[in-house]
Amino acid sequence: MTRVIVAGGSIAGLGAGVALHGAGIDVHVFERDAGSLSAAGAGLVVQPELSRLAEVVGGQTLPMTHCSGRRYLGFDGRVGHLQRMPQQFTSWEAVHSTLLKSFPSERYHTGASVLKTDNVANGIEVVVSGLGTFAADVLIAADGAQSPTRRALLPDLEARYAGYVAWRGTVLERDLPQVVADFFDDTFTFTDARSGGHALAYFIPGEGLATARGERRMNWVWYVGADTAERDDLLVTKDGRQRHASLQRGMARDEVVEDLKRRAPLELHPMFARLVEATEEPFLQSIVDLAVPRSVFERTVLIGDAAVIVRPHTAGGAAKAARDAIFLAELLAGPRFSTDEALARFEREQLAYGRELLEYGVKLGKQWARL
Repeated sequence: MTRVIVAGGSIAGLGAGVALHGAGIDVHVFERDAGSLSAAGAGLVVQPELSRLAEVVGGQTLPMTHCSGRRYLGFDGRVGHLQRMPQQFTSWEAVHSTLLKSFPSERYHTGASVLKTDNVANGIEVVVSGLGTFAADVLIAADGAQSPTRRALLPDLEARYAGYVAWRGTVLERDLPQVVADFFDDTFTFTDARSGGHALAYFIPGEGLATARGERRMNWVWYVGADTAERDDLLVTKDGRQRHASLQRGMARDEVVEDLKRRAPLELHPMFARLVEATEEPFLQSIVDLAVPRSVFERTVLIGDAAVIVRPHTAGGAAKAARDAIFLAELLAGPRFSTDEALARFEREQLAYGRELLEYGVKLGKQWARL
């Protein structure tokens, strides 16, 4: 039986674990964070790959909210007509929770970092903090956008900053004024910003992953231009630490949050401004592009954001991770290819798809962000 070790227990890593286990492969997932993983309630637009991973492989139903269509607003208060376009939404927590239910708990190890790897004949040895050395046929590096594995294998590769950031926030529906909740109900809503950029909003599952009206959570994103110096200043935390890519909930300095809320009524449709003003702890993401020139290094393979980082406009980051997980499991479990042949085919198709999605994200950024 093929033995696989996965470094990283987020959606890409846990998804790989679920897909591989479902295909009959001996797999263990190691997540360096000792606590419960969280992405601050970030919303996701549901793509077919996510549903397939949750339902077909894991046998679970993914908690989702729905809308009838899209609506475009103007920063001057204009409200466009509803364009019928039914869509489904979920959250990072909902996806991770659903996958976790589908994976054996004894094979999901938290507080366990991959410290060292050594290639051996027809396989790899992996040293895991506190747990010792494991022998495997393949190591899957699903350790995220700041992947330590990628940095070790491709030390000169750097993500390219796109020139703008995404402010994000979530608010429980019950904490919104009723007029605001009603305004955004049943729509995927967009608005231009006065000085460039745009914002969007939709409902996602709330506490306990509830999806009923009144129990959901409003999710919003606002793309804001920032040069490198401005971005770096935004990424300084309350306690003075310089972050490089993102701020989690509660990390942003009070004066930065106050400035964001002051600017919202000047830049956004009034209803969007009320969403920003109602958000206690907005969080931040630096928008970057990255694609590795190769993703397979003997028996180590990079997947998810460790291999390709695409812009959020694509709504494809989590779906890309799910696609990687499903496709890699199919190749490794199938009888047609040796392990090396399976990895080589995976690399070719993964990189082609990832670069296409990356270019699409750049195009959407130029079209929508206007930054």
